[in-house]
Amino acid sequence: MNMGRHDYDFRARDFTSVTRLSPTPNADAPASCRPDGGWEIVAPESGSRLIRYYTYDLCRFLADAFGVYIRVRRTGDIAAELDSPSKKIILACEDNTGAGIIQSDMKAAYRITAADDHITVIGKTERGTAQGVYYIEECLRMRGDGRMAAEDAEHAPLFSPRMTHSGVELDTFPDGFLAAAAHAGMDAVIVYAGHPDMSLHGFTDPDGLWPGSSRAYCDYADLVRRAEGYGLDVYVYSHIKCDVHPCDPGAAEYYDASFGKMFRDCPGIKGIIFVGETFEFPSRDEHTSGIRIQLKPKGETRPSPGWYPCSDYPDLVNMVKNTIRRYSPEADIVFWTYNWGYVGREERLRLIENLPRDISLLVTFDMWEIFTDENGADYRIDDYSISFPGPSKVFVSEAEKAHELGIRLYTMCNTGGRTWDNGASPYLPVPQQWQKRYEGLRRSHELYGLAGLMEDHHYGWLPSFLSQFSRNAFMTNAVPDDEMLKMIARRDWKEKAGDAIEAWRLFSEGISKVVASNVDQYGPYRCGPTYPLLLCQTKDDIKLPSVSWAMHGGDAIWNPVYPDGVFGDPKRSLLRLRHVREVEKLFREGLALLEKAAADIGAGCGSEISRQTANAGFICRTYITARHVMEWNIAKRLLLALKAGETHGCDGELYAAIGVEPYSVDALAGFMRRTAADETENTNAAVEYWRQDSSIGFEASMEYVFNDEMAAWKNAETKRSLEMLDRLVNETDKDPASQI
Repeated sequence: MNMGRHDYDFRARDFTSVTRLSPTPNADAPASCRPDGGWEIVAPESGSRLIRYYTYDLCRFLADAFGVYIRVRRTGDIAAELDSPSKKIILACEDNTGAGIIQSDMKAAYRITAADDHITVIGKTERGTAQGVYYIEECLRMRGDGRMAAEDAEHAPLFSPRMTHSGVELDTFPDGFLAAAAHAGMDAVIVYAGHPDMSLHGFTDPDGLWPGSSRAYCDYADLVRRAEGYGLDVYVYSHIKCDVHPCDPGAAEYYDASFGKMFRDCPGIKGIIFVGETFEFPSRDEHTSGIRIQLKPKGETRPSPGWYPCSDYPDLVNMVKNTIRRYSPEADIVFWTYNWGYVGREERLRLIENLPRDISLLVTFDMWEIFTDENGADYRIDDYSISFPGPSKVFVSEAEKAHELGIRLYTMCNTGGRTWDNGASPYLPVPQQWQKRYEGLRRSHELYGLAGLMEDHHYGWLPSFLSQFSRNAFMTNAVPDDEMLKMIARRDWKEKAGDAIEAWRLFSEGISKVVASNVDQYGPYRCGPTYPLLLCQTKDDIKLPSVSWAMHGGDAIWNPVYPDGVFGDPKRSLLRLRHVREVEKLFREGLALLEKAAADIGAGCGSEISRQTANAGFICRTYITARHVMEWNIAKRLLLALKAGETHGCDGELYAAIGVEPYSVDALAGFMRRTAADETENTNAAVEYWRQDSSIGFEASMEYVFNDEMAAWKNAETKRSLEMLDRLVNETDKDPASQI
């Protein structure tokens, strides 16, 4: 891997501090509250690390952003301070006031009063006060001039938990990341667990659930302690083996040695997440193979237990629940139905009906939905995608059942900003499309009691302008979404805010046309312009550069050999090509707007504008790669068929789709050479975007899947494919020895 100055530079950013902020167009709005050096911050005397953190965080923020240096004073009599609040920012909790003034039951709720000469923040708990402090900072940051509008209102989160994996490195949570997550309104982090005291980030685990997975010692107690200091809980995501049926003799001892040990050693862990594919067990349900997928024999056609709503899953859930709660009575047991959305409604709901009521049910918001495009072709959301805002019919059916039964409901919704639509970008800048998802989540909160969000999976979360957008969207007494988006655009793009909003609209329209198919989500969409143009290479021939410590190193979670055979289902191949061309067109249009706006503003390298533009450019280049891959693949299949003397009824439609005429080996080869040249140019252009922001091309579980070294590898592979193409074209036989 390239270990020069660029890779991983994004980790050195302080995600919560700012340089001095210049006024933005948002500062034109009325405001009368302006703290200055004559004010003081008053907080209760306490040994709480969270109180100390948010008190001095506000102090540092005012100094760094506006050059305002305010004294901090701690007191044992907050009530007296509230009686005389002039020239003070008072930070307190209901416990300090002796009065129950917060209507919400949410721990992170707070009431803020901003008047001409004082600000008070009263939190339901310390976490509420912390969120009030972050709200003040966000208001000042959004205006850019150190003033606040007058306000007297209660704010409460709609959802808790709001859970995130680490975006800086798998299972690694530096203080800067924890602080950033808390400032973004999240209240929990997720760490993988492969053993009772080990995470998945580390060295190869010979006894791991998944071959090639890793493990290393994880000090869960230290992570819990540090997270608490920022107002965050810790959830573990189980990869712990369950190879004993819960009704077998010795099952209680078996599960106590794993889940029991984890919560006995660290009862501060808030909860644990179980999902079918990593929560398999020797089920006795006859619809399944009865053995986990890693051990399932070849020829067995029934799904392994993790991919079916087994009738005895409730036995396993009850076993682990009872084991864990012996040591942590309030532990949140989260059961995720991700893996069997393809199964009929009746079977899925029957399982939910038999689950214990005192757990949390996690349901994916967007998957399994089927659409018909304007040409009458059907396609499905195979995996996480913002192309469809949701909720899906699968989500609605399971949410209704959970609500009926009184089971607490969570959803996997990707509102951290990343989906399988693009695995190598730090976030998807499609806020108008995210807004539609926010609206769906809020409606689900009202209709089904949706309580918590899982905001990303192993690719993790990194701060972006979407962080403020979602934080606001998930609070009561919030700024309307449309107005918040305008404020963000004015803050970041100043006089070019209108161009930014229009670019985001084009990106949002473009993403809505994406076909979320496994062939692309585990292909070019996963790794961006790194994806190779192959001719006759097999997976064994591909040696992708990768670091040894990546959980999903190499091609562990993507397929470098494009699996679309075309002739088996040509209409689907042409559907995806037709759609990606539309996506590319809209992203090109939006990118042109952003690049011109950035040039007009004179944004320098490394600025927020520069990074936003680079990310959009990289995504655009990813869709160009995807189009090239699809076109190259169609031409390759046609060429190999010609060389083998084969014809298909769809040949004419395929030739027309890529614009090749006449139907000949030479014409196809010429098209492929031009495509390869264009893709090499596209890949090199993507490198220039990567140079603007080192978070581009990085995904926490895969590490870097695009950078300058990856681009060089891909271009070399393209050159090798062209050499193979030349040899193939010049062969006289009609049966290429290395056909795919």
